Amino acid sequence: MPTYTAPLRDIRFVLHDLLDLERTLASTGAFPGLDRALIDQVLEEAATLSAERIQPHNQSADAEGCRLTPTGVVVPPGIRAAWEAFRDGGWPGLTAKPEHGGQGLPKLLAFVLNEMTSSASIAASDYFGIFSMVYRMVQLHAAPELQARYSEGLAQGRFGGTMCMTEPHCGTDVGLAKTRAEPNPDGTWRITGTKIFISAGDHDLTENIVHLVLARVVGDQPGSRGLSLFLTPKLLPDGTRNQLKAVRLEHKLAYAGSATCQMAFDGAQAWLIGERSKGLMAMFDMVNAARLMVGSQGMAGAEAAYQIAAAYSRQRLQGRAPGKPAFPELPADPILCHPDVRRLLLSARAFIEAARALYLGLGLEVDLAGVHPDPAPPKAAADWLGFLTSTTKATLADYGVWATNDCLQVLGGHGYIRDNGVEQILREVRLNPIQEGANGMLALDLIRRQIPRDEGATWRRFLATLQAEEAAAPLPLAALAQGLAEGRRRLERATAWIQERVALDPAEAGAAGTDYQRIFGLVLLAWQWLKLARAAQARLDAGEPDADGFLAGKLMTARFFYQRMLPLSEGHWLALQAGAASTMTPPPDYFWAAG
Repeated sequence: MPTYTAPLRDIRFVLHDLLDLERTLASTGAFPGLDRALIDQVLEEAATLSAERIQPHNQSADAEGCRLTPTGVVVPPGIRAAWEAFRDGGWPGLTAKPEHGGQGLPKLLAFVLNEMTSSASIAASDYFGIFSMVYRMVQLHAAPELQARYSEGLAQGRFGGTMCMTEPHCGTDVGLAKTRAEPNPDGTWRITGTKIFISAGDHDLTENIVHLVLARVVGDQPGSRGLSLFLTPKLLPDGTRNQLKAVRLEHKLAYAGSATCQMAFDGAQAWLIGERSKGLMAMFDMVNAARLMVGSQGMAGAEAAYQIAAAYSRQRLQGRAPGKPAFPELPADPILCHPDVRRLLLSARAFIEAARALYLGLGLEVDLAGVHPDPAPPKAAADWLGFLTSTTKATLADYGVWATNDCLQVLGGHGYIRDNGVEQILREVRLNPIQEGANGMLALDLIRRQIPRDEGATWRRFLATLQAEEAAAPLPLAALAQGLAEGRRRLERATAWIQERVALDPAEAGAAGTDYQRIFGLVLLAWQWLKLARAAQARLDAGEPDADGFLAGKLMTARFFYQRMLPLSEGHWLALQAGAASTMTPPPDYFWAAG
């Protein structure tokens, strides 16, 4: 049976050495009493929860799956056990307001918790993550009486939550939504329509479920600008069942323990939250949070797969190391001695550690955007988040699949067998490039919206940030700084090229978007690796002992990334320059089935 151990030392390195979390958040005045000891205590307890109370149920939950019964969805026993451990430990209220029974801690700690629980069980983490997003949406957009009615239940884990956007006929183009809202005499609304792919759409874990539903008020304008957002509970305030239900469980490639439902709303009573016809704008507060969660699941799944693969590579004996036996007393050497196995493991590790730094760095920006007393830092943080969220999601999702696939390869035939655990993880992380915006669509968003926004101000800030990191690198890291500079210049060339070509032919954005997005993503990871290497080098330069090689390991992995992974961006640059012609030339008939 596979196991999982939270990488606490790596996480602490990011929080304390890279982000200087205690000092940075102290400057906001929003978290009195927060210190390193408290942060580390939360990390230790989250690690125990994930490894001992959640991960042991992961495989059984996947094997048993959820069941749709006449009274609703029944989750497998493993999910129930994981949820009860999560709820009873007070984790739903980690970042919620104390007046709602929460602990009021930084949202960055919820980002760390999400990584650990996702590594332990992506299916279980789906339930954990969504309700906290609904809690935040209620605080941001709901009227005071709705906040009073639902905040405490969400913060204490007595209520679940969902995000209901997708419909059978439309996904990304939510402006085509047909779900309608009609007014009631008492000021509430009736919601009628069908939503699909609703994570945690129904289950038997909580007393109630708060659905946030995008719908169009009858008579309002067509398209996405005519949509409004409604809070639609499973149980009404008087305890009666609302007119909504799960009518189907989706039969998915993976994490069957997560209830992905088709939901039918048949005149369900609802309350408008936010402004009428501005529902999509409000919903994007939740969408962007979900994108970061989905991206982190790619990294978290790869972490769990890496741990399994690394352990296997030390134990599996096969062949001999190049040159001469590494362990002549054994009948064969561990496969870790073989260069290609090392390449697979190092590629996964180089992705995971940079991805974690990127993800947690954005988690800190979420806190800064919400709590700083000076209006300038929150605006800067919000702009930064808006600029980087979609590409971070796409990068962590794509490379999470590739890293997990590499880890499966380390196990050979044993990786293809369910008992060892990597097979399940690979099935699970495959959803991440699709979920919360397919990566190809996010590439279009990057090209068409994020780069030009504010006349390119945040784009220029990003380039300046990279240049400052290059300039700050000490002499031992000069080669890495040069590599980042080369990657940055390649990204600048690609940006100029694609903006010029898209102005002439809109198809260029779609044809070149994924290659452009991957250049951007590799530069993002390279940026994180120079920061990680600089932090490690600073501690070594200060004379800190490194008997176990932790700090030296950071430098070795950084060099591997720069020498073996960042150069992949050159291939994407060459492919991008081919233009749209080879993609768009084949006629539609070419793609039809033969015969």
